Amino acid sequence: MPDAGLATGDHFDVAVLGSGFSGSLISWLLQTAGLRTVVIDRARHPRFAIGESSTPAANLILRTLAAEYGLPELAALSRFGTWRETWPGMRCGLKRGFSYFAHRAGEHLNPDRENHNQLLVAASVSDQVGDTHWYRAEVDSFLARRAQEHGAVLLEETEIRSATRRAGCWSFELKRDGLARTIEADFVVDATGAGQALVNCGGVESDPVRLQTSTRSIFAHVRSLPLWSDVLATVDPSSTGQHPFRCDDSAMHHLLEEGWMWWLRFHNGLTSVGFVIDEARKPFDENLTARVEWDELLAKYPSIQNAFRDAELVHPELIRTGKLQRMNRAVAGADWALLPSTAGFVDPLHSTGIAHTLSGVERLTRILTQLPAGPDRNAGLSAYSENVSRELEWIDTLVHGCYECLADFRKFTAFSMCYFAAATTYERRRLDNPRAIEQAFLCADDEQMRQAVTTLSAVSGQMAASDFETLCEEALRPFNHVGLFSPRHRNMYECTALPESSTT
Repeated sequence: MPDAGLATGDHFDVAVLGSGFSGSLISWLLQTAGLRTVVIDRARHPRFAIGESSTPAANLILRTLAAEYGLPELAALSRFGTWRETWPGMRCGLKRGFSYFAHRAGEHLNPDRENHNQLLVAASVSDQVGDTHWYRAEVDSFLARRAQEHGAVLLEETEIRSATRRAGCWSFELKRDGLARTIEADFVVDATGAGQALVNCGGVESDPVRLQTSTRSIFAHVRSLPLWSDVLATVDPSSTGQHPFRCDDSAMHHLLEEGWMWWLRFHNGLTSVGFVIDEARKPFDENLTARVEWDELLAKYPSIQNAFRDAELVHPELIRTGKLQRMNRAVAGADWALLPSTAGFVDPLHSTGIAHTLSGVERLTRILTQLPAGPDRNAGLSAYSENVSRELEWIDTLVHGCYECLADFRKFTAFSMCYFAAATTYERRRLDNPRAIEQAFLCADDEQMRQAVTTLSAVSGQMAASDFETLCEEALRPFNHVGLFSPRHRNMYECTALPESSTT
């Protein structure tokens, strides 16, 4: 992509570091609102990325942004039906909700009528208004091109050599195509995620915070993975009869002794798959290659291993990470800000990444476009920083409690309702007041909810499963708007979806 004749010394209102979905989207919004914006990325589109599972909260934010900035093409991405109608060439997958299947090492999964080892929680009432899995190589590229078409300058394959404050603005020394150049910007947004470009180039001090969750991952995209519903049908043809939606149209979680495995299906024949491994249960072994550890994990769980018998790894090959958790104490200053995905990351368990980052895009765009530089903007940025930090710690609480309950599916199911109570409450609060900039993601500012969940996490290991279920139900009662814990559902929830009339 050309850089529209960019010259050294060019001055911008905002420099955005990173052209993934969040960096490209905020650049598109800022440029649309009249701020001259440059996007800097060391790579080039299209490129592989994970963080692919959207949620109702993410879709509500997309629709709010589309209405606020007059971008109907963005609203089309907020529902599976309109995405496929408007952008049929941009691939995605249908996500009707969340599904969980609890495996035991050395045993085939055998569902029963009472659903003691499976849980499905709906997020939408139909395929048409369903959520989506984002095929990030195409989504990120689409948003980057939209930003550029609206006037943002996009610099790909560009290295940031240094970032310094000079004469009241930022000065970036860049290297591109072997040539050095310098540009200036009044404000900087870091959207580089784990790359944390502003920290690594010395523009912002690194000040890490320790989180409770401690996990790592091995992941890839595969081709020819059979439908899980077909795998279950080989055990019992009626095993999926109670499912409120097709389990393959979900963010699928296979719960294991070491952690869990995700399956996210796209409509291009590919499936995103990955193990998330709890370090307390299976520490990193540097003597194992990613492929050896992958094969060892598959071999422990016969139903999963059989499903992968003919599956083919595609580019890229298996990627193995170190510890996933990170969080920077400082999130924003008077002339800079980190988007939530750059400020920190907890774990993919509850698919919070896209929605949390979009909430940061929404709030930061409003601050930069509605508040002039000075005391009011500084106050807004300070509130933004405090909220993002609080939200990351809250997500950590919701995730860590689930790992603490992983060995007992009844307890895991009960504690996972903390997330669903937080998510559905947040969604309804957004519907009541979608433009309230002060709303914290997943109700992280609700002290009653936070205290209840923190207490539940602390006592989960000390109680019998039945008693813990009762305690969870009582503690979450003020936030249970959708019939969580109802015995009649027997772990098959369709009532948690937002009503279709609320998604217009």
